[in-house]
Amino acid sequence: MSTRKGRPTHARDVFHAFLIEGASFSEEWEMPRLAPVPNGILPPSELVAFSRAQEEKLPGAGRTVHFFEDDFRFERIWNEPKKYLARLLEFDSIIMPDFSTCIDFPKPLKMWEAYRNLSLASWLQRQGAIVYPNARHQPGCDWLIESLPRQSVIAVCGRCLIQNVEERRRFVRDLRTTIDMLEPSGIVYYGSDSHNVLDYPRALGIKLWTYPADRKGGLREDSDGNR
Repeated sequence: MSTRKGRPTHARDVFHAFLIEGASFSEEWEMPRLAPVPNGILPPSELVAFSRAQEEKLPGAGRTVHFFEDDFRFERIWNEPKKYLARLLEFDSIIMPDFSTCIDFPKPLKMWEAYRNLSLASWLQRQGAIVYPNARHQPGCDWLIESLPRQSVIAVCGRCLIQNVEERRRFVRDLRTTIDMLEPSGIVYYGSDSHNVLDYPRALGIKLWTYPADRKGGLREDSDGNR
């Protein structure tokens, strides 16, 4: 074993330590930090799931890759991130990976999944990609958003969380906390905006760009904000 910048490295990099080389970290939980989305970046015209981006020969211009799909469809990017880098860089931007941090997961598992999301996202930023921070707080889990930038455009997913009443209440609660902590300048939202789930950011005048949770992924015509 050897050390690099005070952190251990191994000949067999089973933890993918290369993903955090050159990264900065949050103070309390040492999660990799993300930089804000650069000013002046136009919102995505279309969101494309990672699996679709790999399987179809879609032009990258005007499109943003997201990971709001079942985890098994993008586990491969964790196993071989360098293999998919060139293809991802063809797209205008990327939304931070979304390995599941479900409310009923034990905290150690949620923390590991959050680490994987953040380490991949920070690495992609250092490779030159524009990455939207993917944000949603949970009670007692500040490390989910501790290392995300303040006053940046963020991405939020409401897919499969709106129809059930209890899940919807948790989503609205956690979205409010996320906004209060990060003070985003805009939100790229993927999912249903029914049942007034986006009332809080709208009341604050936060720019919203909404995209239906389906394979088309186009920007809704009634989205708020300036294009």
